Amino acid sequence: MAAPFLAQMGGVAAATTTGADQVGDLTFTYLDGIGELRLTGFALKQLATEQIEMQAVAPATTITGTDGKTVEGIKLAPEYGTGTVTATGQPSRGSARMLGGAVLQNSKARMEIAGIRGSLPDGRIFAFLKVNDQWLGELPLYIGDPSTVRLAVQPGLPGQAATVKGSGIPVTPTQEGADAFKQAFGVALFTTKDTVFTASGDGHAWPMPSLSITG
Repeated sequence: MAAPFLAQMGGVAAATTTGADQVGDLTFTYLDGIGELRLTGFALKQLATEQIEMQAVAPATTITGTDGKTVEGIKLAPEYGTGTVTATGQPSRGSARMLGGAVLQNSKARMEIAGIRGSLPDGRIFAFLKVNDQWLGELPLYIGDPSTVRLAVQPGLPGQAATVKGSGIPVTPTQEGADAFKQAFGVALFTTKDTVFTASGDGHAWPMPSLSITG
């Protein structure tokens, strides 16, 4: 779910390192890294009321809490990520997909979310949804706000990519996501106003050269 935002982070990094020499928009490609999706405290409490637990879908891995048992989130690697930022470092356009996904389940139902992809500027996050044994297709389940991205940028050496870190990206359900959850578990625990995940990322991005046409 953090994928498009991680891609935007890479673009802002490139814009930051080029500074005043940059003219116009900058296009980049996201090389590697890890994105994290952590359930908020509110989401964990809501899920606990129905004994719903989270697990990772490989190759994603779980993030456990201080008790070493409770899964509080997942880590995902990118399949791809590209994007464009303005000369001032503001996110413009981008798209990305993450590998793996997550499962929410209790004794009544199992809801799998995989093939997570997102795009900007709309911020919608799509994923393939499987409830119990039935695939329901690719749906816009969540939405994020790219304006909330916070960055720490370490410029690379000449000829190397920049290292970029970002955190504090709130992720809320779309109406389709809230409805899908209710249909799967028979209870409405979340609305479109609830922040259910906080996304963060750490990775590398490489600016793509702009092509100029001369007469």
